[in-house]
Amino acid sequence: MISFRPFLNTDPPLLVEIWRDQKRFPCMASSITVGNLEDLLFGKPYFEAAGLILAFENDRPVGFVHAGFGETIDGNDLERTAGVISMIRVVPECSQDEVIQGLMDRAIKYLRERGSQQVNFGSRFPNSPFYLGLYGGSRIPGIVNEDEVAERACQQLGFQESSRVAVFRRSMVGFRTVVDRRQMKVRRAFQIRANADPSLKTWNEACTMGRNMRMRFSLIDRKDESVRGSVSYWDMEPLATSWGVCAMGMYNLKVDDEARRAGLATFLVGESLRHLASQSIGIVEAQTSATNEATCGLLEKLGFEKAAEARQMILELD
Repeated sequence: MISFRPFLNTDPPLLVEIWRDQKRFPCMASSITVGNLEDLLFGKPYFEAAGLILAFENDRPVGFVHAGFGETIDGNDLERTAGVISMIRVVPECSQDEVIQGLMDRAIKYLRERGSQQVNFGSRFPNSPFYLGLYGGSRIPGIVNEDEVAERACQQLGFQESSRVAVFRRSMVGFRTVVDRRQMKVRRAFQIRANADPSLKTWNEACTMGRNMRMRFSLIDRKDESVRGSVSYWDMEPLATSWGVCAMGMYNLKVDDEARRAGLATFLVGESLRHLASQSIGIVEAQTSATNEATCGLLEKLGFEKAAEARQMILELD
């Protein structure tokens, strides 16, 4: 007999047990602890027990689904019209289709009752309230292709693909920046400034990344000290620990519009990677839209290789 109920304070060990019973893939932390859940789920100021639903088969915990909400445009509040299925996990040895259907029906009901007009299945920034550091990598890219449970849930509930994300990784062993005439010219005109533990810009960024070690590298014009671009990194914990390597995740790469196609992004990212390599970082991961040819080309130019692909899935609610 299968039953369902919302989260109780005594449930964290059950969630850990369900997680550890999953099929392994690189974009998902291989193991978690109750402490990880406290930091990355329960400690969030917007966590609601009603959005985390557990499934039991003959009193044995066999699955859970976690629903939440995206953020407003300014990043300082929740956007409840944008519902998010942040995670679904179901153990292999159970009536999977029935468990998935029951969990998803209840999660969607929860979101609908709180005003959601659409449901994003598989978090992707800015709609990613939970699980950064446990799933996805440098960002939460949606549903990674190896995630068979989430794929099955999408099919059962009729979610439609809205976008694809490419996940790139690069070993820092032997890293060298690009050296050519164009880059030498850029180096004479610009410098890189590193900022460890930079200030958090929004409430949502503080909620999702405030516990992690971060670095921001700024592109500075030598003529007037103006900032022409920046790129940020974070330590990807605890996912990096499950890989057995020091890893950093790249995010928020920005270069002034008028400076694009002038080699500045290559210089900015290349110099930031050189700095990370000198700090014994083993792997750097970056993500971008699979259709963003410019960013994909930049990453490949710097030696990144495509490691995974993910999809953002959406269901419009009546």
